[in-house]
Amino acid sequence: MLALRDHYLEKLALETKRVPDMGTTAINNSTNPDAWAIKYIDVVWVQPIPEAFDDDALGFITVTEVNRFTSSRPADRR
Repeated sequence: MLALRDHYLEKLALETKRVPDMGTTAINNSTNPDAWAIKYIDVVWVQPIPEAFDDDALGFITVTEVNRFTSSRPADRR
């Protein structure tokens, strides 16, 4: 999960041409519609996030489980 956070922080830094940091300034000032999610991919959520994806509780998250989870988002939400 933390590697995923680093990936998105680096991506955001490239978009904003800033050095990646752990603060929320770049996240809050971003025009990227997914920037808000970076705040929730941290140590506090390391356990609950994978549990939300892992339907069968085997400890492995499949592409199908990820697709099912992400497609369950309401259509009017970004």
